[in-house]
Amino acid sequence: MTVDIAGEKVGHLDCASRKLEAAAHTAQALARATIDMAVIDATSPDVRTGVANQTATRQRMGNMFGTSVHPQRPYRTPPAMRPGAVPGSRP
Repeated sequence: MTVDIAGEKVGHLDCASRKLEAAAHTAQALARATIDMAVIDATSPDVRTGVANQTATRQRMGNMFGTSVHPQRPYRTPPAMRPGAVPGSRP
């Protein structure tokens, strides 16, 4: 294919034409993919919308679910005193 630009003949542009056509097809495919994508709305599952669900919250909160805003933590025993240390004094 020869093109006439401003009175000058330009050589074969088949290669450039094919590359532009391939880029156009790729862009069209990407545009179609976004159109076909499911819309996240109020009826979507919690996992899709990023909202915490009750089961996950129960797992995280443990037995404190519904009674406290702080999650359940195991009881932490204080460290054992060193032999010969006086209670309340610092090393």
